[in-house]
Amino acid sequence: MSRRYYAKGKKTYAKDQSFEQDQVGEEKERYLISIDLMSLKTLKDYDIMGWRGEFYFKADGPKVFKSRFPNKGTIKLQRNQNFTSKADMNIWSQFKTVKAGAEAVERVKIILREQDHLKKDSTIAEEMYEIVLPSKTRYDILQDSKEQTKAKLRIQASRTRY
Repeated sequence: MSRRYYAKGKKTYAKDQSFEQDQVGEEKERYLISIDLMSLKTLKDYDIMGWRGEFYFKADGPKVFKSRFPNKGTIKLQRNQNFTSKADMNIWSQFKTVKAGAEAVERVKIILREQDHLKKDSTIAEEMYEIVLPSKTRYDILQDSKEQTKAKLRIQASRTRY
């Protein structure tokens, strides 16, 4: 009868490893800030040829944090057309760590722009949002001055363990 050999496994864990989910500590709190696009609607033809408007969002956060949504391409809408997403379309997200009990405010500027190949990209709407940490989920409308184009945004800042 043959013998069975068992390979002894190596120790793959780190010394003093902890499986606690909260790695921040008790003196600090960590928040997830996110701004999501819920819907976008336009009542106007922005294109020179009258076909469709090509929209995108830019977000300017603190210091050098910037983002563009969508990363490549645009959201194409014709007159009186509505864009809604089945999944959450995140324009801006950020983790922020603050001292426990201290109030914190994050400022993010959201810009809705229209792209046209024959002329320079034009800014349709622009607004600065102040997000108090923590805050309940709120819905805001970003719209142009003539109320021709509206974007519904969901803004939330919730405490997270990660």
